[in-house]
Amino acid sequence: MTAGTNYALSTLSAIFPISMAANIASLFTNVSSPLYLDFSRDTAPDILNCGPHFLINNPIALQKKYLKLKNDRNRKTGRTHLRGMVKADEQGALDMLVDLFDWLDGLEPQPTTWITPLYVKPQAMVTDAHARIGQALAKRAKHPASRRWFNIFS
Repeated sequence: MTAGTNYALSTLSAIFPISMAANIASLFTNVSSPLYLDFSRDTAPDILNCGPHFLINNPIALQKKYLKLKNDRNRKTGRTHLRGMVKADEQGALDMLVDLFDWLDGLEPQPTTWITPLYVKPQAMVTDAHARIGQALAKRAKHPASRRWFNIFS
């Protein structure tokens, strides 16, 4: 898992309470089956593993690739097989969307208005910290004794 993904998942899991865990699902795109899923549930925070994982192989992207390959003069064989794969993935995407909407329809609504302050406060703290650092650097740059050190580190 990349640092960015880890940060995003950790932040999400910290924001949502345990009561919302059952209302969180994962949707993985461009994955035709669990055999091709390159994601380990062990790497995600526990709260994000409570809900189901939905997999979808993007039928629009597959159709575009198929049309390019179909018109390729160097590819004389396998067109029927490729078209069958695209059709199967279109049906798989439709079935997955039905499953997703069935799952969504069965969820209990959860109040979320309290989440906004949890998000706004850390953002304000980061903005304030950036402003203070900027002010400190500006003061240091103006002070003659520290100008030499400022130039070294900037």
